[in-house]
Amino acid sequence: MSPISDWSEMDDLVVAHARALAADAVQKVGNGHPGTAMSLAPVAYRLFQRHLVHDPSDPQWIGRDRFILSCGHSSLTLYTQLFLSGYGLEMKDLQEFRTWGSLTPGHPEFGHTAGVEMTTGPLGQGVATAVGMAMAARYERGLLDPQSPLGNSVFDHSIWVICSDGDLQEGVSAEASSLAGTQELGSLNVIYDDNRISIEGDTHNAFTEDVSARYRAYGWHVIEVAAASNGNVDIAALDAAMVAAKKEITKPSLIRMKSVIAWPAPKAQGTAGSHGSALGDEEIAATKVALGLNPEEKFAMPAEVLAHARLLKDRAAKMRKEWDKKFASWQSSNPEQAKLLERLRAKALPAGWDSDIPIFAPGKDVATRAASGDTRQGGSEDLHCAQRAAGRALFDQPGARCRDCGCPSSGPANAPMDHGGPAHAAFRPSALARRHQPTAGRPS
Repeated sequence: MSPISDWSEMDDLVVAHARALAADAVQKVGNGHPGTAMSLAPVAYRLFQRHLVHDPSDPQWIGRDRFILSCGHSSLTLYTQLFLSGYGLEMKDLQEFRTWGSLTPGHPEFGHTAGVEMTTGPLGQGVATAVGMAMAARYERGLLDPQSPLGNSVFDHSIWVICSDGDLQEGVSAEASSLAGTQELGSLNVIYDDNRISIEGDTHNAFTEDVSARYRAYGWHVIEVAAASNGNVDIAALDAAMVAAKKEITKPSLIRMKSVIAWPAPKAQGTAGSHGSALGDEEIAATKVALGLNPEEKFAMPAEVLAHARLLKDRAAKMRKEWDKKFASWQSSNPEQAKLLERLRAKALPAGWDSDIPIFAPGKDVATRAASGDTRQGGSEDLHCAQRAAGRALFDQPGARCRDCGCPSSGPANAPMDHGGPAHAAFRPSALARRHQPTAGRPS
């Protein structure tokens, strides 16, 4: 049992069954990625149970934290927690993993399964989109509640990510992470599952850099969590790291967590084979013995174990009730911002939005970038911020001002970061909007 005060033997049982479910689901369909979901079971469970602010009864609640599983190939990591948390997935859905028409496709798909914030699969994209989400979260706060002290606004929330070695090998995550450090996105917390295994084998065949040093150079808060002596995740050390990440509000946080893929499978743990292949009936049975479970049972989840996990819904309901009171108070105190939020959530354009669109007379030469900038009311991608007219409609808001526009205009991270705005809430920014960040909510 973990030394964490609110962790019990029942939590150990939940995690043991979650590991077994990952192995059973892949074995049943014959393909998938069991190893990472097995080793990450306690990580995702602790995050969803005690750190992620969410309400399973309302997956679109605007006050929730956002969670991105950047390593989408390990979709069972997310599906199992949605099942345990009470988002609507049931055992039948896990049994239908990776089958046509199921709610549990091979990679999580936004709009298909309740609780999935974005479709993930291409490595690195989730990390980059999460950066965009964190920027959108700060913009939302600066737009709607700039006066509240940091940490006291109904719009203060975190963006959580679980990513893999493969995610951080990609250039798209590097570019976005560099910008996140520069932008001081303290609401962004990334848990890096450093298991040194890819589908090809040891990642050190191609990836030996010091990731911690790289992220510190980006300006991130980096916490390293070693594996326990037996190879399991050190859940107490990880929990402390999550607490520390939430307290750090001036920098994004990277929790570099060492793990052993497919732990505690006797033969498969630590192997590339466990990354993307079913373990086999014999190895799964041996794993269940190691977990203290019945090796003859498949897709087991005792009612009392599931009921314990779903106590989360009671905690969420209590927290949501408190938030609703604060939100009602904010609405009454900020009628104009409340009206703006209502319009944004309805995805409606402001009245007269097109009244100032310029008309370009024929016969007069105008650079396309200049015409584009004038039309978008914010400047063209390769024009300096000082050349953009002040007081543009989108940015003329409390706490909003132009930030450094140093991010390359055509870099690979631009698309996923821009996607983070609408994925997070009701914002649909141009690539330009990413460079204009409200300073409200940014520690000075």
